[in-house]
Amino acid sequence: MRLKHNCVRSRENKKVTAEYIAERYLEDFRSNPTWKVKKIRDRVLQDLGVQVTYFRAWMARCRAKLIIFGSAREQYARVWDYGKALMKHNPSYGCNVVVDGIEQPEAPLFLRMFVCLRSLKDGKILVAVSKDGNNKIYPIAWATCEAENKGTWIWFLESLMQTLGSAYGSGFTFMSDRQKGLVEAFSQVVPEAETRLCVRHIWASFKLKFTGSVFKELFWNAARATTQLEFEIPMQQIKELDEEAFDYLNKIPTVHWCRHAFSENCRSNMLLNNMCETFNAVFRDARDKPILTQMEWMRRYMMSRNNEKWEDSKVITTNLTPYAHKLFQRMSYVSRNCIIQAARDNTYEMQLKDDQVLVDLGNRSCSCNHWQLTGLPCIHAFACIMDQRADVEQYVHPYYSMATYRAAYELAIQPMPGPKHWDRVNMREPHPQAIKVQPGRPKLKKRKLEPGEGTSASRGQQGGQKRKNQCRNCG
Repeated sequence: MRLKHNCVRSRENKKVTAEYIAERYLEDFRSNPTWKVKKIRDRVLQDLGVQVTYFRAWMARCRAKLIIFGSAREQYARVWDYGKALMKHNPSYGCNVVVDGIEQPEAPLFLRMFVCLRSLKDGKILVAVSKDGNNKIYPIAWATCEAENKGTWIWFLESLMQTLGSAYGSGFTFMSDRQKGLVEAFSQVVPEAETRLCVRHIWASFKLKFTGSVFKELFWNAARATTQLEFEIPMQQIKELDEEAFDYLNKIPTVHWCRHAFSENCRSNMLLNNMCETFNAVFRDARDKPILTQMEWMRRYMMSRNNEKWEDSKVITTNLTPYAHKLFQRMSYVSRNCIIQAARDNTYEMQLKDDQVLVDLGNRSCSCNHWQLTGLPCIHAFACIMDQRADVEQYVHPYYSMATYRAAYELAIQPMPGPKHWDRVNMREPHPQAIKVQPGRPKLKKRKLEPGEGTSASRGQQGGQKRKNQCRNCG
């Protein structure tokens, strides 16, 4: 026996396999699914004194996700079972699943899945991702599809309109950042709806050709203008600077990006599409999960969010939402500088700095057009209401009342049992309530997706392998 050793201790150990790491640190993976590979290697080195390769740590994370979230192969096989369970435990749910190759003996190819919650639909929401009366994000529907193009956007809008009970989008307002194929889908599916374009995305394209702080200031002044005259002044200045820049903006219809041309139906003067980007950020933690784990993650998130909003609404004792109260508190300071001249009955002439406007409290209008656009009295109208010593709450649109706000979150998103308790659905004979078939839709043909085009869901024989192209969510 050699009791004295001169060799250096090795940090390699073949028994520390990916399976061993996944099982040893399973709870750590469960609490932190996005655990970085570098952090995993550092943790193993610290605990075991063994230095594992990058590939082994990556495989350990994949195996842990397989244990925690289940096999993608098994989940794609039960997509229709999940759709039926959704509608069973939450009546009037909107669930639309599209597969390809259902007539063939081999396993069908999953393409798309659309989910719209009943409780959110009954809240009278205008868009798939909208605002509630407290100026907070209000999601209504989301979908996973194989690619983002005109065809998938048409399918998404048709599913949404079918769930909301509207044929051509009348009374609805949609805002987008002109994603690929979405504008064409609007004109085809919801031709009667009002459509807006995200002004920030218009500016992003505009500034590539016409740079400078002057163009930026004039562009945003034109977009924010609530009257025709306020809009024409910056546009004329842009024309004097560069006629090509003026022609570029003039080709975009003002009803899509200028406040003065917006209709009063929406009760919102939004110019940006930040809500959709915020909602997409919520999906970030669910994007790399198998299809049913992804959908369940979103359902639980919405169930928890809906309950939190409902509980918060119980402690609010005012008649208006906190957003409206904060807005009026800020107005109370500025309104002291207003010079008010009563004309007759409820009509006023009001001066603020170098601006003079006409306010008609009886018709709930102001020549600045802010009141008509939002349903909330503008600073001019607020000053006139205070002059009458009237209650400002009487002049606010019911959309901003706590009664409407509570109604939006009153219906709970019901809990669901696990997959062991789901009823089986024969994919060759779809359940008439679980799957809503769209009449007149052309048969989808199988094709190979190109890299970066989204994802195709794996067929049965593809197992739980991680696909390079991940599912896109059409929220």
